[in-house]
Amino acid sequence: MSQQYTKSLRLIPTKHPHVFNVQLCLNAETRYIGTLDEAGEGTFYTKRSEKHVFRKLNALGLSLELLQRSDFHFNWIVIEYCGRELVTSRMFFLYHGSVFNFYKVGFEKQCFLKLDGWGRERAETFERTITKQGELFAGVAA
Repeated sequence: MSQQYTKSLRLIPTKHPHVFNVQLCLNAETRYIGTLDEAGEGTFYTKRSEKHVFRKLNALGLSLELLQRSDFHFNWIVIEYCGRELVTSRMFFLYHGSVFNFYKVGFEKQCFLKLDGWGRERAETFERTITKQGELFAGVAA
């Protein structure tokens, strides 16, 4: 798949060398959409409320560019939502998420994961399965 980036996201350094604020720049608007901690496996942190739920899917969304940018180093996503932490992996989010483009209302292309799709154990199980399948197919290609 060919990846094209608008480069609408920027990492803004903090006092910690591995922690960045993620800035989204669209047209004349700039917003901070979360924090990226590249330590270890890396984690993207953000907060969402009920007003951020995409009702059509009962899902929360993230910038597709954020999820696809290979120069942003993170495996985990943590969203503080209504007093709880929703956790998943970047790979799980991309694989199971649904992509929508909201350019007509001034937003970037986003990927949405249903609220019932979150969970660290679910993501870890998925990633182990994908890894095993990759090893299996690598053996076939040899």
